[in-house]
Amino acid sequence: MLDTITSLPGDHLDLSSYDDDFGPRFRSLRNADIQKLERQQVFHQPENESWLAFQRGHREESLRQLEADRPGLRELFSRLARIGCRVQRVRVVDEPISTYLLWELHSLRIRAQCGEDIRVISSEPLSAFERDRPVPEIVTLGEEVTYRILYAPRGEAEGAVRYLDPGLTARCAAQIASLHRRAEPLEPYFVREVAPKDVSGAR
Repeated sequence: MLDTITSLPGDHLDLSSYDDDFGPRFRSLRNADIQKLERQQVFHQPENESWLAFQRGHREESLRQLEADRPGLRELFSRLARIGCRVQRVRVVDEPISTYLLWELHSLRIRAQCGEDIRVISSEPLSAFERDRPVPEIVTLGEEVTYRILYAPRGEAEGAVRYLDPGLTARCAAQIASLHRRAEPLEPYFVREVAPKDVSGAR
């Protein structure tokens, strides 16, 4: 399913419509899993001050800004746990680690410490899905909906394609969950592969 979803019809949502659709669905979830597969290696987030600082080489400033999000993230994942919702994220990381991913892995580490179940995997286990092209970025919310996230060539978010077929969502969620089981928890990966790296060593 991960390798065929781009050929399936869905509802195209621009960025504003995607935000408007995602928010209420996310807030209404109860006793459900949220699965996310992140495949793309380079993004551009001009709206994110921490990313812009990191990109300019102001690493300490960038990480201080990430730390400021910790209380809100701790409350978010505590609330999700109370209502029986689990967030599982698979982050694909190719070597050498891009500057963007070096920053994002710091961000994800804080999210993991606050309660999100984040694991890292190389692209090799995805080879069965990537005969023609890399798999897209996918988010599933419970049994209700799947979003295929859309990006501009430079990596700016553009919106999503929404799929409301429960069978499609079940298959995507199962495949992401399978990758999650094979992946490495973020913390040992971060300590081994990310903590020793300097920003100047990233491409």
